Amino acid sequence: MPRRIADYPADAGWTELNIVASIGSVLIALATALFVWNVVQAVWLRRGAMAGPDPWEGNTLEWATSSPPPHHNFVAIPPIRSERPVFDAREGADG
Repeated sequence: MPRRIADYPADAGWTELNIVASIGSVLIALATALFVWNVVQAVWLRRGAMAGPDPWEGNTLEWATSSPPPHHNFVAIPPIRSERPVFDAREGADG
């Protein structure tokens, strides 16, 4: 088997595996380039809107405070009547 050569003899049976490995390396390179592009846009170019305190409209108490949370999250312990207290408070306020 020749070393450091991407082309193997046809009778070795490695041609198909070499093609699969080459396609995989191209896909990994494209994914890495896309990741680096997203990081450059987000960090250095500062494109996109800044996220608010609850960008995903979470249902649990950690989404009820501001982001980053203050030293003491809550002045008093909030009432918890279900598994989704913030959702219940939001629904009660809306309707």
